[in-house]
Amino acid sequence: MATDIQPAAAAVTEGKGGDGGGRTILIAVDRSQQAEHAFDWYMRTIHRPENHIVLIHIPEGPTIEMSKGIRLSEGEFKKMVDAEKQETAELTHKYQKKLDALKVKATYKTVYGKPGEAIVEAANHENAAVVIMGTRGIGTLRRTVMGSVSDYVVHHAHTPVIVCRGS
Repeated sequence: MATDIQPAAAAVTEGKGGDGGGRTILIAVDRSQQAEHAFDWYMRTIHRPENHIVLIHIPEGPTIEMSKGIRLSEGEFKKMVDAEKQETAELTHKYQKKLDALKVKATYKTVYGKPGEAIVEAANHENAAVVIMGTRGIGTLRRTVMGSVSDYVVHHAHTPVIVCRGS
């Protein structure tokens, strides 16, 4: 679904981070429509030209930690890693096209680890004024068993977190 997005004209002006007095805004992105909705909402609603945007992506692909106890051949593991690299490249390209269309610059970072922890750590490292993220709207049972990334970030980040529900 294509959305015509224009950057917001007004927003809160105080915050931390960024170059030239702007704020650093950390936006968590992945392949989900919810992440894209959160990005679009930010650009439409509160973006200011002086803000420094950091897009963070935590791939869901294979890691050594994830593979403990699972026997994969080296070839199978390499295929999985290559597929994740390709998907990450496609995601980077997708968001770069959106940024170019809006004439907005951003830093794109790929970080590995548990998504909630990685987002919180990146927000601290980047001195982010706010974290913007989508929510996948998982059910109560799955959230109880597996946890929710957005719930983790809301409870552990030392900065405000805006969680955008899908449209």
